[in-house]
Amino acid sequence: MQETNITTRKSTIIGGIIFLTILLFTSTFATKWFSKSGLDYETTFFTTRLIIWGILFLLFVYTLKIEKQPFLLWPEQKYSPLFTLKEISKTLLFVLLAIICIGLTVKMLHLNAESAMINKLIKLFKNNFLLLLFASITAGITEELIFRGYLLSRLDFLFKNTKAAIIVSSIIFGLLHYSYGTLLQIIGPFAIGLIFAFQYQKNRNIQIVIICHFLWDFLVLFLKTQQSIK
Repeated sequence: MQETNITTRKSTIIGGIIFLTILLFTSTFATKWFSKSGLDYETTFFTTRLIIWGILFLLFVYTLKIEKQPFLLWPEQKYSPLFTLKEISKTLLFVLLAIICIGLTVKMLHLNAESAMINKLIKLFKNNFLLLLFASITAGITEELIFRGYLLSRLDFLFKNTKAAIIVSSIIFGLLHYSYGTLLQIIGPFAIGLIFAFQYQKNRNIQIVIICHFLWDFLVLFLKTQQSIK
């Protein structure tokens, strides 16, 4: 396994993480503003997805112009299609088991698992398959490049401790889902973030986690829209 390739100062890396954190939390306030702007929900949701792409773009610019090094600090490893398929299947199985365990725990503790925002999204996606597909692609590409491709590798460099980097990046990933309104919508993404982070750290292939993230979001949302039709 090749080592992390750092060609810039530690302060620049810290600056990038702070810059990213500000962008991410600012986007949550922007989302709330758009929701109160009088625009219809479909337009609002589409606009917020474009904002996430904008954050990724600004992060790329920061990496190239300020850090002056590759966006992905961990050089991409190449694998056979069969190995890739096995890793995707194994990762999705771990995600499914984690979500089942979390769901059962939430149910046993009688915690609220109903998210008004998720229900609103399901109604929206039920009548707009292309928007569902766009949302899943956006989540798979942008969130994996931001949280695993960019954040995880830089935290690993700063902490000199891979496990700590995985946990911290997953905590941030989970907390940024707080707007969905339930504890489950924070714990679930945190657990998924852990699994994706371990996968990326082990195989150093961002494409695997992007595909996993896209497939998970797409399948879950699609199945929920089908259930709501019945």
